[in-house]
Amino acid sequence: MHLLADSGSTKTDWVLIENDKVKNQFQTTGINPYFKSSNEIAYELYPAFLRHFKIQSIKKINFYGAGCSSPTKIAVVKNALEQIFPNAEIFVNHDMLAAARALLGNKPGIACILGTGSNSCLYDGNSIVEKLFSLGYMFGDEGSGAHIGKTFIAKHLKNKTPEEIQEAFTKKYSLSKEDILTNVYQKANPNKFLASFTPFLKENIQHPYVKQLVESCFDDFIIEQVSKFTNFKNYPVCSIGSIAYHFKPNFESVLKKHELSLGKIVSSPIDELINYHIAE
Repeated sequence: MHLLADSGSTKTDWVLIENDKVKNQFQTTGINPYFKSSNEIAYELYPAFLRHFKIQSIKKINFYGAGCSSPTKIAVVKNALEQIFPNAEIFVNHDMLAAARALLGNKPGIACILGTGSNSCLYDGNSIVEKLFSLGYMFGDEGSGAHIGKTFIAKHLKNKTPEEIQEAFTKKYSLSKEDILTNVYQKANPNKFLASFTPFLKENIQHPYVKQLVESCFDDFIIEQVSKFTNFKNYPVCSIGSIAYHFKPNFESVLKKHELSLGKIVSSPIDELINYHIAE
């Protein structure tokens, strides 16, 4: 049997394929080698796998993951999977390749990820020909949930948001400034914590302040990432991820401002990846 995975920092979609048919689909938490060791990943995944299939039945694994952008980080995930599946053929690739294959198939274009984190690449219809090194939520990830959340929270902590937004936020979350700082500086996965505030911003997207804040983050994404690709205005801009999906009108508005065209937007690439691997 063939195990297929698409993993971000927040969640991982797993698909079990047998004889070119989907036998099972399930989710686990996100697997990012920048935040977890091989042993931690294996320890977390093993009991989840036992609930869904027989370990020895897996012969091939295709894993696409956030953070799997260098040989060192690829090895972290591959070593974890090898601990669980010592006899399987294992391929680990960057989630950017999954996005490009899912969004563009065999056509050229700019493929983006706008979820908890962000990334982008120029795809020629067969392979990634230009890409940027991801700096993560601390120094990059423009336009992502973590970036949008961080931008908003910084304003909130400095009392720079409109009074009605400040009150609505406090009512919804009941978080003190100390609570927020503790989650960011002392607890695990601060990127996911920051991204967790984007549903609140989506609920209030009609407020001029929120709309401007979200769209300014998309501006940063276009300027810092998309505009760096050769002849970038000649290609459609497509995106995978919850942020692109739920804030699609705002993303499209910013693209138009930069004289760019919007391509396909999907929340998750897993369905298109299933088709890709069944057809290969």
